[in-house]
Amino acid sequence: MLPTLNKILLTFSLFITSSIASASLITNGSFEELVFADNSTSQGIVHKINLHAFKNKKRGWDVFKTLPGWVTTNGNGIELQKKVVTNSAEGDNHVELDSHLNGSSNTVMTQSLNSLTIGAEYLLEFYYKARTNKRNDNGINVFWYDAAIDFDLNMDANFAINGRRKQNPNWAIQSIVLTAQAETMNLSFGAFGKQNSLGGLLDNVSLVQISDGPVVDVPEPSTFALLLLAFTMLVRRQQSKSK
Repeated sequence: MLPTLNKILLTFSLFITSSIASASLITNGSFEELVFADNSTSQGIVHKINLHAFKNKKRGWDVFKTLPGWVTTNGNGIELQKKVVTNSAEGDNHVELDSHLNGSSNTVMTQSLNSLTIGAEYLLEFYYKARTNKRNDNGINVFWYDAAIDFDLNMDANFAINGRRKQNPNWAIQSIVLTAQAETMNLSFGAFGKQNSLGGLLDNVSLVQISDGPVVDVPEPSTFALLLLAFTMLVRRQQSKSK
């Protein structure tokens, strides 16, 4: 009976654990969505490319103030690229935040995440690739902060990477665990280093909840009761077989 009981307990624990995890909370993490929820569009500020038309291009780039899910909070805008410097880590598109020169090329883009669990931990993953071999030229900061607070370039970054192409010739996944201090948090990516329109590349951003924090959610009574009943019946069935 013991081996079977252990299997039952393992299955039960895996079910409870899986209820914590969920699909990525990020909207447009791979930058493939080019249509806004209200079906509006955005126009590039360099080549004047209509965002809707970008998907039909075999290769190209432009700088946009907004993309579905993302908004510029500092700098020129978000440089959306397709097969200009490299293929993307996921899909056809990726972004560069040391955007085309027009004043301050180092850009910060932000997405707000709602209905988070205060104190819960979230795993942020994204793919990074250095564009140049120059030192201090491919930096990307990650900022995670209460959405009630305005972004400030003097904020301490939660994570930073600043590689060189020789060191990072391929797309490489980056991971960081973040804790929600509020129900609505802002996630920002910002370029740092030399402002020359050539910087680190970013793709395939995801954020998933990995813990419930200090307060553990209990399944709804009906769900829990059904699980307990099923567990009890399985144990009794095994006991009957062992007699």
